[in-house]
Amino acid sequence: MTSRRKYLNYTTPWGVDLTRTAKTGWSSFLIHESGYQPSLEGWNHQGVDSPFWRFYHNPKPGCHLVFRGQKIPLEPKTCVLIPADTVFDCVGPVRACHLWVHFTVSRPGTAITPGPIVIPMNEVLRVLCSTLVNTHCQPAHPAREHHLLHQSAALLHTAFAAIEDSRSTTVPEPLIEVLALIHRAPHSDLSNAVLAARAGLGVEKFIRAFREHTGQTPAAYVIATRVKAAEEALALTDKTIDQIAIECGFPNRHYFSRMFARSVGCGPAEFRARQWKRKGM
Repeated sequence: MTSRRKYLNYTTPWGVDLTRTAKTGWSSFLIHESGYQPSLEGWNHQGVDSPFWRFYHNPKPGCHLVFRGQKIPLEPKTCVLIPADTVFDCVGPVRACHLWVHFTVSRPGTAITPGPIVIPMNEVLRVLCSTLVNTHCQPAHPAREHHLLHQSAALLHTAFAAIEDSRSTTVPEPLIEVLALIHRAPHSDLSNAVLAARAGLGVEKFIRAFREHTGQTPAAYVIATRVKAAEEALALTDKTIDQIAIECGFPNRHYFSRMFARSVGCGPAEFRARQWKRKGM
């Protein structure tokens, strides 16, 4: 005889319900690369520009970033988060002792201003950075990549926790659901009528509410989200441009190229060539 299962609800009266926070906070991180090099020579790169985020920490001083003329030191007492689409220079007058994580993250309804975010090192970040460095220094073994993935995620969660103290959202629940859908399925039918129905609002009222809380019309937000997904696919995969156009919700390559160039400043092929050149491909 099977025993009756208990606690089938997701939440209990004794804990803190984080369901809404999970929807409105930073989504889970998609980590593309984690790396550590104790002595990188020639760490000088101008005009670094990518569609994904970066986490930087240098355990030894001497190198820095330049963003819009501002010098940002990379040193043991700080970490730096660099949002997607931030254009900056890496300056390495000495060999760079450099820990990095490249990742994708989105926050529905929140526009992130490009520019490095400097985070003072605290004890938890210090331990996590040290742990990640030690794992990178281990010989390759079957579990090493899993350890790097989870340790990198823990580091990113801790870094974002350090900048979340005063950042909250007032986006209503129905719009949160719509924004989550746009980010989750940019290839789907995201017309105003479909999104308004999802939010349980009339089309005109939905458009007004959407603009009020995001600063954009639904159509502009959808295009921006689709272009962002296309940037990532162009930089990180070898899918054809036609394939990327369809998967990101554009009806054809011609329309995709026009919208992409309007947003990014160059066509998809040129954007891919730049990214691959920077990676030495």
